[in-house]
Amino acid sequence: MEKKELTIIIPTFNRSNFLLSILQSLSEQKPKECKINVIICDSYSKDDSEKNVNIFSEKNKSLDIRYLNIEANVLAAKRNFAIKNSSSRFNVLIDDDCIPDNNFIKDYIDSLETIDEKTILSGIVLYPSHHILDSNYLKFKSNTHFKKVDTSNDTIEPKNIVAMNMGFLMSKDFINTKLFNEGFVGYGFEDYEFGYRLKEANFMLKQTKATIIHDEGVPRFDKYLNKYFHLGRDGMKNLLKINHIAALDTIYYKLESNILYKLISKIPKISLLLIILENIIVKIDKVKLVFLPFFYNIARFSSYMRGYIERNKKSSNMKNDNWYE
Repeated sequence: MEKKELTIIIPTFNRSNFLLSILQSLSEQKPKECKINVIICDSYSKDDSEKNVNIFSEKNKSLDIRYLNIEANVLAAKRNFAIKNSSSRFNVLIDDDCIPDNNFIKDYIDSLETIDEKTILSGIVLYPSHHILDSNYLKFKSNTHFKKVDTSNDTIEPKNIVAMNMGFLMSKDFINTKLFNEGFVGYGFEDYEFGYRLKEANFMLKQTKATIIHDEGVPRFDKYLNKYFHLGRDGMKNLLKINHIAALDTIYYKLESNILYKLISKIPKISLLLIILENIIVKIDKVKLVFLPFFYNIARFSSYMRGYIERNKKSSNMKNDNWYE
């Protein structure tokens, strides 16, 4: 019987401690009759990531680890380069701040064995329980992704795909999708645009119970809102340029096209007023006994609107920051 082979792909930059935690978790999982490869793709991190991984690899022979470096510190480019360097039929993508749970490898092998080459799997994303207890914002965020597989309907929409926990079978059809678009440099819409193209190419997007713990460090709601500012400023700009049709299908573009939304965005000093509103909600978030999901949605859309306003300033000379860096 031919031994199965699974390759786990991890793009990274300056997250040595997280990498070692991921590798430790993977090394403790011992699936029968399956070789486990790990491809780490970096951009010459400055925190001794490669050195520390090499030391780990010497001591832990249960994983076949390859450490690759590319010049471009772009998440999509790292994912694509690693995918093209995988020789396995079974493949999984995770991010460098996502710790696999104890059954991660087994759950993916079980799921990958049941699908065809035109199916993509997206797994469960949880957050550290101690952080959820300490953060209302993280409690809200943890409810935005499925926590268990819906056995009656396990298909998902492109907007719900998460490449930080994604499985696929290597195939010509998959490579022909052109993988992740490397034009996404700032934050936002990269996973959605890839999922949209997959669906257009007649791929099925399905859930799997394979689980990661997404550890962002100490939860900060203001940092989360900053992502939505970049989503409005950079993400939608990129999406409109890269895949205009996909952009038209987002709730954000539909909001931007709304006359009332446009009028509000033109109110003098509106960005300042929105910042004040967000600061109030950030302060409310710190009151642990109060959990009001409605306020979190208001704050998200407020931050997105500020990004939208910045994007549409005629005098704006904004730099499309590399969010991953």
